[in-house]
Amino acid sequence: MARTRRADYTRSNRIRTLPLSDPEEAAWASQKLLNARDALSRRILGSELLAVLASQTGVAVPELVVPDEHQPHRRSGGRIIYSLQGDYRRRLPSPANPRVARGGRPLGRIRVPNRTPARGDVVRPTAFLNTLLHEFCHHHDSEALGLVRSFHTSGFYARLRHLRDQIEAGAGDGLFEADGPPSARPAAAARPAARDAGSPLPLFDRLWSIIRRL
Repeated sequence: MARTRRADYTRSNRIRTLPLSDPEEAAWASQKLLNARDALSRRILGSELLAVLASQTGVAVPELVVPDEHQPHRRSGGRIIYSLQGDYRRRLPSPANPRVARGGRPLGRIRVPNRTPARGDVVRPTAFLNTLLHEFCHHHDSEALGLVRSFHTSGFYARLRHLRDQIEAGAGDGLFEADGPPSARPAAAARPAARDAGSPLPLFDRLWSIIRRL
């Protein structure tokens, strides 16, 4: 029997956790991504983070695309009323090997534009990381939970919060952007210096509630 929308919604709502086997490793990969600004570096370091998350959660590594372009958006009355910070797409399986798409490409593809919708500024590092983790949760829904449709249920956001909280806890003394004022830099930690660089900035904004998809 074909899977129904209701079955996917119910399963998504029921599962509340997304455990990592080594949150410190994920936190370190996240810190390196926070220090990146250009699209190429974010694609490379974001792919490394996705590989860590995929390995620790038992799913295939998705492809990451980071175009150096404005976020797609819509305006009304001269104001931006919607912007797409990122998206997740599922490719059709290859007839020869259903574990990959045609040409051996990954089945999952995450796309996160590198620039803000109106002014074209580089997306803030924490916003970029938030978006990447959000889209990874959609990928995990497809790979691990077998959901044909990944809904924004309360369970989805509980899994996303669990993922964020583990990375935040794995960072120990917190994650930092690289271009903050020197006076705000924390004391040295056991990790390499890149983890210490910058001003302290909370990894996740608890009020982050921008509508990401229609």
